[in-house]
Amino acid sequence: MLKTKKDVEDLIRGLTLLGTGGGGRPDVGLELLLPHVEGGRTLGWRSAESVDDDAWVCSVFGMGSIAPTTPLTVAERTALGYPADWIVPRPMVRAVEELAAYTGRKIAAIVPFELGAGNTANPIDAAHRLGLDLIDGDCAGRAIPELSQTTAALAGIPFTPGAIADPWGNVLIMKEAASADVAERLGKMISIATKLPDMKASCAHAGFLMRGSQLKSIVVEGGVSRALAVGRAIREAVARGQDPVAAAARALDGWVLFGGRVVRKEWESRDGYMFGTTTVEGDGPDRGHTLAIWFKNENHVTWRDGRAWIVSPDLVMVLDAASGEPYTNTALPEGASVGVIGARADGKLRTARAVASLGPRHYGYDLEYTPIETLMGGR
Repeated sequence: MLKTKKDVEDLIRGLTLLGTGGGGRPDVGLELLLPHVEGGRTLGWRSAESVDDDAWVCSVFGMGSIAPTTPLTVAERTALGYPADWIVPRPMVRAVEELAAYTGRKIAAIVPFELGAGNTANPIDAAHRLGLDLIDGDCAGRAIPELSQTTAALAGIPFTPGAIADPWGNVLIMKEAASADVAERLGKMISIATKLPDMKASCAHAGFLMRGSQLKSIVVEGGVSRALAVGRAIREAVARGQDPVAAAARALDGWVLFGGRVVRKEWESRDGYMFGTTTVEGDGPDRGHTLAIWFKNENHVTWRDGRAWIVSPDLVMVLDAASGEPYTNTALPEGASVGVIGARADGKLRTARAVASLGPRHYGYDLEYTPIETLMGGR
């Protein structure tokens, strides 16, 4: 549960880490959740197992590239037909309301689509504003760039019917889609229009309407609690003068993969995603070595000294070496001293079907997926 400002900061820190380079902006997550605890409210969640089998549950998330852009001026945006200011303050809330109205279903709970500072904070905020339960879990156990990669989609639960809302007052219903991949493409195209005036604008989606019994079969349990725990572990390590990178790895039962300085970050925004490669030059035990990390919004493929290494669906996360604050790929600057850690993906993302959807071949790299624990020598 979140009761204090420190609790919220710990959660957002952990969610940013588990966002694996994506998952939304930490400043947005803080803006969404701090007013609740500052107003004396407690933010809680419940396990998927506690949800009635017949209850209706939906997932909510934001779509779009995380690439930094310069916002349009008011004159520029109004010339394109956008309002001068945002007119829907909580698009995620509006999307859930529109989904319930269109389907006639009484939604009892919201399950986050993924883990990430914005894309988990938004469902928490929406659930509490709407008086719905928030599930301590998600559909990925990390952040992912495509809705077709969720455990829900992999299990055959369609995104549609889905509702889409943004701050400019645009509201759409996606009644049907040919496939999860097409639903993803449509959503990303809509997000380009939403984010054209301002990349901070949320293109909120509500969908994956399912029964409680289906939720229990697809949810990656405990993600919100896990994020709070690792965020707290990082803060406490810094307060004790200990290594926050090592503390984060321990909290996730993971590994410190690399330490060094970001010497290059190449990126482009294309088709509603941010693509790029971050190159880290090693120091300390990794002096003389390099680590390259390829991302599509989130980190997916790494090479140590030019040799392929840790890949999705396992998690690759980048933190500031001194403060332990995790980086999104939007905010990671050249010159930063960083630690890179890795952790296992949940078993639901390690099935043959999931690896085909999330593994390196899906992203165009002719590489086999080898579990991180095998590459790191067991455990």
